[in-house]
Amino acid sequence: MKAEEPRLQFILGPLAIVSAWVTIGVSIYINPWFRVTNNALSDLGGGNLLLNGHPAPTDPWVYNYGLIITGIIIALFSLSIIYKSSRKIENMGLSFFIISGLFLALIGYYHEGTYPHGFVSIWFFILASISYLTIGISLLSKSGKFGTVIVLLIIASWIIYSVVNWQSVAEGEIFGVAVIDLAVVFHLLSMKKWKKRIASRSG
Repeated sequence: MKAEEPRLQFILGPLAIVSAWVTIGVSIYINPWFRVTNNALSDLGGGNLLLNGHPAPTDPWVYNYGLIITGIIIALFSLSIIYKSSRKIENMGLSFFIISGLFLALIGYYHEGTYPHGFVSIWFFILASISYLTIGISLLSKSGKFGTVIVLLIIASWIIYSVVNWQSVAEGEIFGVAVIDLAVVFHLLSMKKWKKRIASRSG
């Protein structure tokens, strides 16, 4: 019997996570002035001491192009699931995630120092939260445990974000990225569990 090829979402999901953290990590490494407790992540993509209160970043294209690439991977990840899925609520959530991926790419295009930067940065996190809250709700009937975890994760993350006295914008942003990553992981785990359940029934 021929081995089944890995489904594309199980490649693109982890790839998007790795791409985001590599982009952040490399950008911080080449900008030794950057402090997580003092800066915003977007300081790595533009701005200068006069206008934004920090040195002009070294090779800002690393951060900006990294965000664009990650945003495209997020959109492809969502499309790869929509292509195989017939669940309307999940697909609606994934459609929001496509838009959030495009907003992430726009953060790279409209880097710090450009007028739309604040708008696209905020709406990336809002749209990503809406998308996974919707996906979590859609999973409640299919995979209750993972659906509940995702819904509670998103709600708890916004409560935590609101009450914690973050020392910097970067701290809140890193927290937000980690929450999105966890939501993606739980989503992928739910698909693996559901796939195994279907296989066991058909067997």
